Amino acid sequence: MRKRVLYIGNFEPTFSTESHVRDSLRELGVEVVEAQESTASLSALDRQMGEVDLLLYTRTWGLRDPDALRWITSLPLPTVSYHLDLYAGLPRGRNLHQDPFWRTQHVFTPDGGSDGFFRAQGIQHHYLKPGVFGAECTLAEVDPATPRVEVCFVGSYDYHPEWPYRRRLVDFLAETYGRRFTKHGSPQSSVRGADLNRLYASAKVVVGDSLCLGFDHPRYWSDRIYETLGRGGFLIHPYIAGLEEELGDREHVVFYPFGDFATLERLIDYYLEHDDEREAIRRAGHERVKSSCTYVHRMREMLTVLGEHHAALRGWV
Repeated sequence: MRKRVLYIGNFEPTFSTESHVRDSLRELGVEVVEAQESTASLSALDRQMGEVDLLLYTRTWGLRDPDALRWITSLPLPTVSYHLDLYAGLPRGRNLHQDPFWRTQHVFTPDGGSDGFFRAQGIQHHYLKPGVFGAECTLAEVDPATPRVEVCFVGSYDYHPEWPYRRRLVDFLAETYGRRFTKHGSPQSSVRGADLNRLYASAKVVVGDSLCLGFDHPRYWSDRIYETLGRGGFLIHPYIAGLEEELGDREHVVFYPFGDFATLERLIDYYLEHDDEREAIRRAGHERVKSSCTYVHRMREMLTVLGEHHAALRGWV
């Protein structure tokens, strides 16, 4: 059985979601043909349509050809979009009916709390959680020459204007822990790949964050939680309804209520002192993510769903 996908996306950074999804699909035996979104023309894409069985699209800039919407909605093969970001409730969630990315036959995102939004937009939406690249889901060795990091945050400081919580959180950690706290990410320095694994190996406590409009938007969180646990970090993360479907509190990760910085500080201080308990949770979280939450697992789930809708795609996994 031929299993060939044309994947439109941004493959220039080796750390991009598209690069990780591409390699994960290949691990599942799917042949992936890349189409760099920033330079792809409809004529070049058209020439490849007869050679593939599925179109997959992850948007960064958008297809710039004014005829892209007509083109993507008239293709004679299954078309699928996949993205990690939240759109419902944000300005970028307006006028999706004009965006070719949202007009494919199937759209997979990690937003499982916006069914009404997607129905109103006429989008065939499927809930698919984020993940981590399995090949980088490893525990790094601690370098004895590297000073241990006590409290760490990895991510940007200036985030969505609808999410001022990020600044409040980082400021709280900096004010509370002083030199015991380190931050990586814009505007300071970004850490990726094996360097990120080594950073997490050296950090005692990693504090996480995820956009959660109103502090009560269920079943959406960023890939940060899987990236951290899969790469070997001990993570304290705000609780979002639905996380317990995969991750146990104080088993794989430690949850705290959004905005409750007193509880957050108490938990950080506790786990800074309880090395054995922290290490057991860190290793259990890593094993949990590695065994069931990588992009191979997510792509297998996607292909299974698509096989239920398209006979030509049945048996791909």
